[in-house]
Amino acid sequence: MIESKDSLNIEFEKIVSATKWAVLTAIQKYLNQDYIDSIDDVAQEVYLRIYKYLLKNGMENLRFESIGNWAYTISKNESLRFNSKKNRQNFHETELDLEIADHSENQFETGIIDKLEYDELLASLPKPYREVMQLTIEGLTGNEISAELNIANGTVKSRLSRARSILNEKFKI
Repeated sequence: MIESKDSLNIEFEKIVSATKWAVLTAIQKYLNQDYIDSIDDVAQEVYLRIYKYLLKNGMENLRFESIGNWAYTISKNESLRFNSKKNRQNFHETELDLEIADHSENQFETGIIDKLEYDELLASLPKPYREVMQLTIEGLTGNEISAELNIANGTVKSRLSRARSILNEKFKI
């Protein structure tokens, strides 16, 4: 095992200097061209893996003459892993964009009807409940509603609860 972290850091700097060319060559070869601007990120992951390996296992089992090949293999695997990760992210983003587009079209078609139905339901509430519900929808807190309507905070809570119960009954939720 390496005696101290300082000696590990010195040895690690030597490894980075000796493997820089192999790491960058592998990354350029295996990293998808769409992600080429992420070379630094992949290289950082490669050296992080190497450093963690050295912390855990030391340098005794490491042959310096084959370290370039080892770093090249790690770089290749890390590049392929990065490609897969980015492809999955892009796939999910595309799915999400399609879902949002579908939802937006449906929302546009039903938005006016929903607004009218919503206003009708709100109007059907008794005035004390409607006032509390409208102020809540506008974003006021319980304390702000209490001050606005000059009623106790507990009354605001109970009116809001009752208004929700009435709406839930109408929707049969």
